[in-house]
Amino acid sequence: MAEKYLSQLYYNPEHPASFGGVDSIYRVVKEEGKHQISRNRIRTWLKKQDTCTLHKPVRFNFKRNRVLVGGFDEQWEADHVIMDSLSKQNNGYNYLLTVIDVLSKYAWVEPIKTKTGESLVQAFGKIIKKGRKPEKLHTDKGTEFTNRMFQKFLKENNIRFFASHNETKASIVKRFNRTLKGKMWKYFTAKNTVKYIDIIQKLVKSYNHSRHRSIGMKPADVNKDNE
Repeated sequence: MAEKYLSQLYYNPEHPASFGGVDSIYRVVKEEGKHQISRNRIRTWLKKQDTCTLHKPVRFNFKRNRVLVGGFDEQWEADHVIMDSLSKQNNGYNYLLTVIDVLSKYAWVEPIKTKTGESLVQAFGKIIKKGRKPEKLHTDKGTEFTNRMFQKFLKENNIRFFASHNETKASIVKRFNRTLKGKMWKYFTAKNTVKYIDIIQKLVKSYNHSRHRSIGMKPADVNKDNE
């Protein structure tokens, strides 16, 4: 019974515990209160899952300058994830535009077929139409972000822009990219597929509703009243 319950949590792409580690699963088990399952039991169960053993991350710790912000939606970071090798299985999409709010760690993802200014404007426009908008946007110096069309779009929306050469300066969105790709590849293994286009938003929802270690709460729960 407990193993079936753990499978329901772990393999549901939009569940906060989906493809997570021992602590994230244990936290959800306690919150839901349906079963009493120890950390050790969860750890033992995870070791039996191919998704866990095949995709266990190797961690490297580098010293980085902390990104300091004063408020909710004051600064976002944006980047892209290259997915062109899986384009045929995903309706011709070659990239994922990834965006994250530095304070709340809330993230958005939009698939794009090209890195042109027009594609970026359409994708970023979809994101801000959902109700939030940054004061500042930070990216690397990629031409997809510095091109005239995207810069015009930012100015029209009163979003200040700055870019940096050193990719560790945009480390928060890079960290999110690793988390997202980890979830994606575990999903691929579990479902024996490389099609993500129909579940990518479920994985993003899972991330946003999971407790983030650096802020001690779920990104989806952060707002202007509790920032």
